[in-house]
Amino acid sequence: MRSRALNGYWVFQAPVGYRYERVSGQGKVLHPDEPTASILTEALEGYACERFATQAEVKRFLESHPQFPTNANGEVTNQRVNDLLNQPLYAGYLELPKWDVSFRPGRHEGLITLETFKAIQDRLNGIARVPARKDINEDFPLRGFVLCGCCGNPLTANWSKGKAAHYPYYLCRHKDCEAAGKSVRREVVEQEFETLLKSLRPSDELFDRASALFRDLWEQFALTVKAQGQSVKAEASQIERKIAQLMDRLVDADSESVIRAYEKRIGDLETERMVLRERIEKCGTPLDTYEETFEHSMMFLANPWNLWENGRIEHRQTVLKLAFADQLAYCRETGFRTPNISLPFKALGDICSGNFRMAHPTRFELVTSAFGGQRSIQLSYGCQRWPSGRQRPGHSCQAGGH
Repeated sequence: MRSRALNGYWVFQAPVGYRYERVSGQGKVLHPDEPTASILTEALEGYACERFATQAEVKRFLESHPQFPTNANGEVTNQRVNDLLNQPLYAGYLELPKWDVSFRPGRHEGLITLETFKAIQDRLNGIARVPARKDINEDFPLRGFVLCGCCGNPLTANWSKGKAAHYPYYLCRHKDCEAAGKSVRREVVEQEFETLLKSLRPSDELFDRASALFRDLWEQFALTVKAQGQSVKAEASQIERKIAQLMDRLVDADSESVIRAYEKRIGDLETERMVLRERIEKCGTPLDTYEETFEHSMMFLANPWNLWENGRIEHRQTVLKLAFADQLAYCRETGFRTPNISLPFKALGDICSGNFRMAHPTRFELVTSAFGGQRSIQLSYGCQRWPSGRQRPGHSCQAGGH
């Protein structure tokens, strides 16, 4: 069994998303098992690109698909989610440390790229930008994302018991905050947020202009793919030289700690080389059309409110991460502060003002406003300017508006 694993074949029970099929001359080989494979691919890619901020969101996504296997209680356990995120088989590779089988390409088709798998590992070993809460639910979709305008800490939320019923509120519980314990009705906060989100919708004319510009950029990017392939090949060659140098040093090393350090560095470089090889292979693959690549993205950009209004809780969390570059500050007296909107919506604002220029055939660059300060996203990108002295979290709630 070990010798078969050394040749890149998985020798244990087929993991979720795969099934065994007999292949002439190879024996039993893993093949994607649909529809589970597609569901799992979406979950893994979603976590890699921060569509899902936490493993709990991945868990909810998988449980929302009846076709995905669950335990006797109808759940996908937290441990199962963690195992899925850490399994290199889904990238088309395998590793069995107990059998001294190092990380190597498998003889099966991966569900995701090695680059995506590496992005997942980076997220698991790092800190997520988006606030993560396991108790986010349909009752309070903004909990954890909206900050107190006075102290800058995330607002919490709860149901308060009244004389005849329970009522939902958002509030700050930070003991040193002047607004601590002062609640705001849920409908007030969420209605103001919905107004803010609706104001992100660009006019039809502006959207058409942006779409035409993005299409031009995409077509120019397609023309440079081969040139990028040469650059990636040069980078791969440089990594191979580094590996050779480290191998020479490893042979001469006597210290166990030094040997382990060299081995770890060589392993990291080997992974980078595998990622680059994948990129080199893709450089010769025809790109999808503009419509195939950006259909869903442009639908969201045209009207993010639609996804918020009609989506489940995980869709609403996606809206928050895609529409805003940072959390939103809210004050009881004045409402939401100036939002830090995400790059695509900032690009729309710069297209509106004309402060948008191409910097390179493969990307675009946003030019800072000459007036210094963000523009309002109100009135279908009417290019109004926010006052430079606007209030930020940490200032008194009594001063200034939004």
